[in-house]
Amino acid sequence: MARPHGKQLTVIQQAIDLQRQFPSVRRPLIKAGTLVWSVTLQPTPMSIAYTVGIRYTHRRRPRVTVLTPELETRPLEPLPHIYPGNELCLYYGNEFDGSKDLIATTIVPWASEWLYFYEQWLFTGKWLGSEAPHPLGLAKG
Repeated sequence: MARPHGKQLTVIQQAIDLQRQFPSVRRPLIKAGTLVWSVTLQPTPMSIAYTVGIRYTHRRRPRVTVLTPELETRPLEPLPHIYPGNELCLYYGNEFDGSKDLIATTIVPWASEWLYFYEQWLFTGKWLGSEAPHPLGLAKG
């Protein structure tokens, strides 16, 4: 999506780009300045399909959750790389800047990658994706 140098993306521009990148998916809704959208992701051909919800408000971290199916855990283990409210921990620090980064080309592929590593974790018990330390209380894993 072309934009003048230095101009920041708006929530509406993010929604337009999601619609352009994913034309067969229901259009994003914008309510009270917040983009609300869901997409079905299947990380590998052998994976199940996951419905992922994304809520984004300008200058805030996108809130990404798996809507269906409910994520499973391993016996006596909490879900790894999850924020409170079962929001996926997709990136570290300031890797995503919604004023210049497109959700369609960052958050969506990162969510698919998270689901891939989640499936591997269910099978092996090890998180095989890259990891970064989290401040206490921000994300588990």
